[in-house]
Amino acid sequence: MDAPPATTNSSRRVALVVVLLTIALFALSIAMERLTPYSAQATVQAYVVRMAPEVAGRVIEVGVSDNARVTQGQTLFRIDPQPYELAVAEASARLERIGQSIGASTAAVDSAQARVVKAEADRDNVRAQFQRTKTLVDRGISPRAKLDDAKRAVDVAEATVTGAEADLSKAQEELGPQGADNPQLKEALATAERARLNLAHTTVVAPSNGVISNLQLSVGQIVGVGQSALTFIDSGTIWVTAAVKENSLEYLEPGDEAEVVLDSLPGMVFATRVESVGWGVGQGGVDLATGLPNIRNQSGWVRDSQRFPVRLVFTDGPPRGVRFGSQVNVMIYASDNSAMNAVAYLWIRIVSVLTYLS
Repeated sequence: MDAPPATTNSSRRVALVVVLLTIALFALSIAMERLTPYSAQATVQAYVVRMAPEVAGRVIEVGVSDNARVTQGQTLFRIDPQPYELAVAEASARLERIGQSIGASTAAVDSAQARVVKAEADRDNVRAQFQRTKTLVDRGISPRAKLDDAKRAVDVAEATVTGAEADLSKAQEELGPQGADNPQLKEALATAERARLNLAHTTVVAPSNGVISNLQLSVGQIVGVGQSALTFIDSGTIWVTAAVKENSLEYLEPGDEAEVVLDSLPGMVFATRVESVGWGVGQGGVDLATGLPNIRNQSGWVRDSQRFPVRLVFTDGPPRGVRFGSQVNVMIYASDNSAMNAVAYLWIRIVSVLTYLS
């Protein structure tokens, strides 16, 4: 008759333990969400560049294969340089002609300058002769006719100087500014520089260490300016973007230490740190068919938490083998609470083992 009460007490104790354990786990989860935020909604990010030529032409060489690793400066593909080599030769020849023309114009200016100097010297002599003749005429030594002849000679000398100065001005205008300020020379130099730049752009090289993807080139293909030929993924700058619940951002700050587990590298935990925390996300949206706003419906007592992007960088550099778009599990140590940090430390390592099964 005493057995049933004992069984009932045992059941009550088990139920009480379960309730207390549930409450403890619930409280622990709330504390961890704030002190050690965790997110399984994270991916590996990198700069993705759609490589396109800056000049048009026929592809004569493709130096890479799809999904191949490349180093900075390595040739990706080459466009036939012959038309651009001809453009460089034409621009160089034009530059030489401009130089010769400027040289000839300079000589013309020098010659006109010399004629002005000579005409001014002759005019000064004629003026002096006029003054002497005038003195003799005034004294009655020479006839009046000689003064008239001297005056006509002065007028001719003045006209000669005026003509020489006009020729000098014309020669200077044709020459333009001297040296590097000469517009003809500046135009020719710019044309030659543009031709050499276009020639250099016929070889497309990797901007940094990275990986080639979505290769769409073959020898003989004609490509246009700005036409995407392949996708380049920069492997030198890799980070993780994690979507963290907004109620987990209370203590989270840039510089906080974190650890991540990559699905592509199961069983391994990598040290990272928070680089920045997003300050905004998009709200709602617009239906493309009607142009009316879309409203997100919420149901239940507790609505879904908004998530904000958190950017993390690897402490010791990106691990070898990491891939763009890989899924990541993130544990952030946002406080100095040793107990919470110990639990988080253990949990992220359990997750690293579970990634073998995911």
